[in-house]
Amino acid sequence: MKPVQLVYHRGDNTNAPENTFASAESAISAGADYIEFDVHESADGILYVIHDETVDRTTDGTGTIASMTSAEIDRLDAGAWFDPTFAGEPVPRLDDFLRRLKGRIGIYCEIKQANAQKVVDMLDAFAFGDDVFVSSFSADIRNDLRRIAPDLKRNVQLHVAGSLEQAIHHEQAHIFEFLEDNVTRDGIQAARNRGLKTMVFIDTPNAELFARLVEWQIDYVNLDFTALFRAVQHEVMLGFDDAGMAC
Repeated sequence: MKPVQLVYHRGDNTNAPENTFASAESAISAGADYIEFDVHESADGILYVIHDETVDRTTDGTGTIASMTSAEIDRLDAGAWFDPTFAGEPVPRLDDFLRRLKGRIGIYCEIKQANAQKVVDMLDAFAFGDDVFVSSFSADIRNDLRRIAPDLKRNVQLHVAGSLEQAIHHEQAHIFEFLEDNVTRDGIQAARNRGLKTMVFIDTPNAELFARLVEWQIDYVNLDFTALFRAVQHEVMLGFDDAGMAC
């Protein structure tokens, strides 16, 4: 039985402000396999690591990223909202973020609103190799990614693709992602039989589902409650080992 690879959603976001250097460092210290993060582009063409299209929720500013200049975004505090000890955390520029992570961890880059070519060029410049995959909820961005970077690993969600067949033939995905309410053993096996890696996104502390996913041997979990998942995984794998089954 292989351990499931842990993708820390927006970094270690339960212990540090999401999509910041602090959350990335905390994830690396905790032993994450991958960090998931989101990318937006400023009015003057600078790529930033931030989830929402506005800065309102996760900084001390207001407004849409697409309407703000990099000078304005660079002045924002992206840490104090989470806890005063993180005051002064910047909204990371993508190049600085990748520079910090290179050679230390795999990355899952979700492009929210940004030029796909610019993101791909930056990923190529930092040469993460096989330790990177990308995704987007934007059909236009996914089309661009297939066209400009056919060999770059792409992830698509079941509810976005509509079906496994669509994920394979239209989206040309490499990783097939489920949600908590649509993941099944049969679905995982069907995707695996077609040559796709599998992943599930979970944003609740669902220990019962965590145990099933370990048993079903899903490839990746993208989640917030990583410490709980690690504990459940250890217990499940220990049980298999004690039962005399190969791990």
